Amino acid sequence: MPALVGARRTWYMAMLVASLAAWSSACGRHPAPDTGAAPEDRDSPVALTITNNNWLDAAIYIDHDGEVNRVGTVTAASSASFSLASWMLGPSRNIRLIADPIGSAQVIDTELLHIEPGQYIEWRLANELAMSSVGVY
Repeated sequence: MPALVGARRTWYMAMLVASLAAWSSACGRHPAPDTGAAPEDRDSPVALTITNNNWLDAAIYIDHDGEVNRVGTVTAASSASFSLASWMLGPSRNIRLIADPIGSAQVIDTELLHIEPGQYIEWRLANELAMSSVGVY
């Protein structure tokens, strides 16, 4: 009888080890399928296009991780494109855009935007600044 108990215990242990090995290999990370496209570089710049439909020129700033940097100026009733370096997005890549129309006390900013590599930003400043819209694509 003791030999039977020892054999059964060995069999149970072998089955436990085999099932744990199968389970752990099934839960492992599988490599992403190769799509043929090169992965986006985290340090590559992000395109920002601003269409200013306001009557005033606007100074554009970017707020990231508590730091505010000037991006440039967009002339009234025109569009401008900027290239945001990776350091302007900060380590979190969470940003807020700020437009300060020159000659006005009114300032507008976007909601918090999370920017991934390969995305671009379009911001349309309306004549009534509260009606402005932003898109991340």
